[in-house]
Amino acid sequence: MLNGSPSSNKHTEVKWIVGALALLGTLLITLIIFTPYIPYSISLNEGDQSSSTVFSPRYLEFQTEDDIVKTAELKKKRESLVKGIFIIDKNINKMIQSDVANSITSIKEYKKKKLSESDAEIPGNLGFLSPSALSYVIKLDNKSLNTLEYLIFQNLESTLSYGLKAVDTDELKLNLFRKMRVLDLTQQSKDFIYQVTVHFIQPNYVFSQKETELSIQREIASIIPFKTVLKKGEPILYSNEIVTVAHIEIFKALNIYGVKANLNKFFGIFLICSIMFLLFERFVYYFNFYVHQRYRYFGATFLTVLIVIVIARVLQELDVSGFPWELIEFKYLIPIPFAAMVLSLLVSSNVSMLCGTIISILVAVMFKLDFLLFFYLFSMNCVTVFSSYKKYKRTELAASGNIVGLSSAILIIINGTLGDGQEYLWFFMNIGVGFINGVGSAMLSLAVLPYFEGLFKITTQQSLLEYSNLNHPLLKRLMLTAPGTYQHSLMVANLAETAAESLKADPVLCRVGAYFHDVGKMKRPMFFTENQGGNDNPHDGLSPRMSKIVISSHTKDGVEFAEKYKLPNVLKDIILQHHGTTLVSFFYTQALHQDEDINTETSKDEFRYAGPKPQFKESGIIMLADSVEAAVRSMKKPTLNKIENIIDKIFKSKMDDDQLSECPITLNEIQQIKKSFLNMFKGIYHSRVNYADEIDKIMEQTPEKLSDEKT
Repeated sequence: MLNGSPSSNKHTEVKWIVGALALLGTLLITLIIFTPYIPYSISLNEGDQSSSTVFSPRYLEFQTEDDIVKTAELKKKRESLVKGIFIIDKNINKMIQSDVANSITSIKEYKKKKLSESDAEIPGNLGFLSPSALSYVIKLDNKSLNTLEYLIFQNLESTLSYGLKAVDTDELKLNLFRKMRVLDLTQQSKDFIYQVTVHFIQPNYVFSQKETELSIQREIASIIPFKTVLKKGEPILYSNEIVTVAHIEIFKALNIYGVKANLNKFFGIFLICSIMFLLFERFVYYFNFYVHQRYRYFGATFLTVLIVIVIARVLQELDVSGFPWELIEFKYLIPIPFAAMVLSLLVSSNVSMLCGTIISILVAVMFKLDFLLFFYLFSMNCVTVFSSYKKYKRTELAASGNIVGLSSAILIIINGTLGDGQEYLWFFMNIGVGFINGVGSAMLSLAVLPYFEGLFKITTQQSLLEYSNLNHPLLKRLMLTAPGTYQHSLMVANLAETAAESLKADPVLCRVGAYFHDVGKMKRPMFFTENQGGNDNPHDGLSPRMSKIVISSHTKDGVEFAEKYKLPNVLKDIILQHHGTTLVSFFYTQALHQDEDINTETSKDEFRYAGPKPQFKESGIIMLADSVEAAVRSMKKPTLNKIENIIDKIFKSKMDDDQLSECPITLNEIQQIKKSFLNMFKGIYHSRVNYADEIDKIMEQTPEKLSDEKT
């Protein structure tokens, strides 16, 4: 048993190759996006000789070990200069006042006891008083005693209010008598006040450990620590210099010494890139199967994405020093409009929209998850796709570049307002950068597009417009060699273009494809009825099978002409697909009549075109337009009703024969095509005045009749 046909094995092998290339491409993009996450690392050891000069990658202020030692010494010196702080202890003041009050109270109590008991014992807390002072004071009435108590408190408060470090009795006595000089007091009263004051007073201006420590802390806090400052780009280690501990200390402070890359981030970025590729592949598979079947579109898409990501990575590393150029943010020069325009022209607008979104996500990841940058790129991509939609002329694309540039300026203003306090000059300079991005991307797209077309063999509308010139050598040859086919092609082009516009397909491709779809008939023009012009039919002398071969070979012959004149591949596809695998019914019926023993089912396949069936909308439209135009052209005295009936019949036969089964045209779109064909034929076969009858009537009138009518 065979394991498989050679063609299936080859197809499997191609799939494996494409899969391997896709994996390599994903890894390449992952590596580019991961590079900003790779830390700058130095692995030199103490005593090694540097092979190159090492510069500081960023601005840094930090403390070396030497700076820490110097700062500590300065703190100790400042601490030693702080003097001890003394404060008035209010608790001592209260205690003195309490003792004085208690002694006065004891005097009053002793005075009462003395009145009843002549030998009353003197309280212990009054032992400091002299006998004369005690004898004097107990003779005083309470009012006088209260006055003396008040004067004692006033003197104590006055003395203690300035803070008393030590008690000097002589000085204290001198100050008290000086203050009481103005008072009308007896000497005994003065002695009593002095004895009480001297006995109870004590130093209240004491050392405060807490306040002293707070003062030391304030002094230390005011100290600015010693620091080492490194500017960005400043040399740290010169070439051929020996590495010291100080160098390693600086490298560690900059976090560039022995740092290893985080492979988890690489794996995460790889997963993101893989998911983006799978989403793109599935999107194209479901919504643009024609593109999915042609690997060159994947190649063009990958190269475009790669170019934008590489440019973004280069711009990420750009650094312009010097005011005001340092205000420029080069990320606003990332040429995502270039990708949007190129992919819109090379592939399709929906593919371009998706790719632009993917690029925006990947670049935002590369810029450390910069959301504002993602917003800018995504919005720019959308504006570019919308503004360049169905813009085929170079002037139109240039105008789209201006629109994109203005949109970029608006988006930069939005980003600037959401940023942290941007200067007016920042807005001015970056708005200019954004406008240059839009206009420059359009110019770059126009310049690069021909190279992409040649590299991937993809034909754009711009190239097709060049082939739409009826002075093309192949079309001029068709006009001279097969004039009937030439006129037929022009009519098919009108029908196909109108239908494509109603379906929002590619009208340029439909028109140009219709021009060239029948160029193969030039090889044997007289075998096709539109070129016979009433001459003998060469099929009369051929068998039905031979006639079928001649008729059906015009698709293969057309591809040969296309290759000779270097027509794009898409036009070759239309030439091959415009008949699909349709049955050559006239010669098949003729063969059935001539050979009654023929096997109808087997021979049917012999009388079909080689195909393939139409693979995209434009080729399907041209197939229907070709069949309808040929049928209407062959009608005698066509009317709109007849035309509508023949269109219905042709459309039904194509659908019953599954000729549109591989073409992404819906039933609703088939109705739109039919309607557009009818509208076109209405303009051609509308009712007209019978000018021949009118002329005959005029000619029948004699000059006499004309003169009579005038009178």
